[in-house]
Amino acid sequence: MTVSLGVRQLVEKFERNREAYLSPHYKEAQLRVEFLDSLFGALGWDVENKQGYPSDRSALERQITAIDRQIDELVYELYGLTADEIRIVEGSAS
Repeated sequence: MTVSLGVRQLVEKFERNREAYLSPHYKEAQLRVEFLDSLFGALGWDVENKQGYPSDRSALERQITAIDRQIDELVYELYGLTADEIRIVEGSAS
């Protein structure tokens, strides 16, 4: 298994600064900014969400609901359903 140059450089940086990283005065936020985000990036993780994925479950659920609705509308159009038929299909006929 080959280790990427980025990972190798981070390991070397850790070794050079080991005492500081292990110090009780070194804060978790510092570790994340100075070391972990770069490590995860070197491993191929999308730490900065460059892909633009929703950041929470509710946003994802809203996106899925919107896409489901678009699919429904396309199917209704494909089959030429009337408003009454759509209400029947959706279970809201009155």
